[in-house]
Amino acid sequence: MHWNEEPGSWESTEDILGFLGFAGVDTTRDQLTRLHRRRLISEPFQDQHGGRSALARYPAGTAERMLRISQLRAATKQLDELAWRLWWEGYEVEPDIIRTFILKKATRWDEQHQEIRAISGSGATVDEAKGERDVLEEVFFEHLKAGPAMASARKRIGRGSELYAEFSSLLIDLMNGDLSVHESPVSGLFEGGVTARRNTAETRRAGEAALSAMQRGMELPFIQLVTTLDDKEVANARPVAIRFLSLIANVGGIVQEVYGGSGHGRDNVGKSLITMSENSEEQVLALLLTSSFLKEDRVREGLPQFSPFLVRPPTISFLDFLRLRYLALEVPGFVSLLAPALVREAFASREGADQWRARFDEYWMSHVLELQEAMALRPDLFAEEPLEHGATDDIEVESKKKNLK
Repeated sequence: MHWNEEPGSWESTEDILGFLGFAGVDTTRDQLTRLHRRRLISEPFQDQHGGRSALARYPAGTAERMLRISQLRAATKQLDELAWRLWWEGYEVEPDIIRTFILKKATRWDEQHQEIRAISGSGATVDEAKGERDVLEEVFFEHLKAGPAMASARKRIGRGSELYAEFSSLLIDLMNGDLSVHESPVSGLFEGGVTARRNTAETRRAGEAALSAMQRGMELPFIQLVTTLDDKEVANARPVAIRFLSLIANVGGIVQEVYGGSGHGRDNVGKSLITMSENSEEQVLALLLTSSFLKEDRVREGLPQFSPFLVRPPTISFLDFLRLRYLALEVPGFVSLLAPALVREAFASREGADQWRARFDEYWMSHVLELQEAMALRPDLFAEEPLEHGATDDIEVESKKKNLK
């Protein structure tokens, strides 16, 4: 089937750029081309009749995906990290792009670890031989130490690993209703014998098993953790890691609210926990550690089913943009709702979205008959069920007849 036989399955370049401009984002055709070449958006359909780039058609969903990309670019300009953030939020991204990004992070962490370990080893030798070196040697060895940025990065990753592992262990036990960690053993050393001790080992908490699996993983090079995972394991770990990081961030929000105004830097704990769910490095780290404990049957079978997060739609969808644009031409006065300042406020914040929707509802109530009459002329835009092929042409003919009367 040719691409132009299913209007609902594609979005024109002009409409995509119009939607982005409506949301206050300046984008060019060249940027669309660059992003599809980097596989951040799908490739446009090829016009069999050799159409120009201005007439290119992209798969449905491209406009809203482009809007989210533009919003994410405020935090990062790296295209591989943009791909990661899209995937983390539930957008479809090719698995090899995600794997490449994870490998990049893991390789860098291992390099930092090796550099710090090598420098630490040299430092020990320096202290022992300090009295036997000349001035030149001493100056040379004094510069053989980890830079603050390197040491801070490695410390952050180590602390993040420990925080995520401890919190995840606790969360798994809470989900299983198992708080036996707080119970003290009541049997004596010789009571029950070997059988009792074996049974105790076999019935250890799921959270404890998860913690042990993550600790074993932390002892391995990160690159080794990545190479043991296939694409399915990566995809399965994502919803669990997202849910756990979200719960950890909620704890951070509570800590920040309770201690934020008390001074002494205690609110930094809350900020750190919140940051874990937003930082791409922490997300990759959580994904790797999650994959470690999901390989444990006891842990995996005891967890509830975590569905992948659905992509959150924008404040005003691409389809609603097309509807609004049409109504602005058909209904006098409706265009006032589409003033750029009002629309950009709607996309900028939840409060702005609520205010814009209130204006829309007010206008709707006072002009409902005019709006319904205009909508009846375009069931292809406003019908709940997609129209059959050929119905669009009939609608246009009827609309033209009405305009001639």
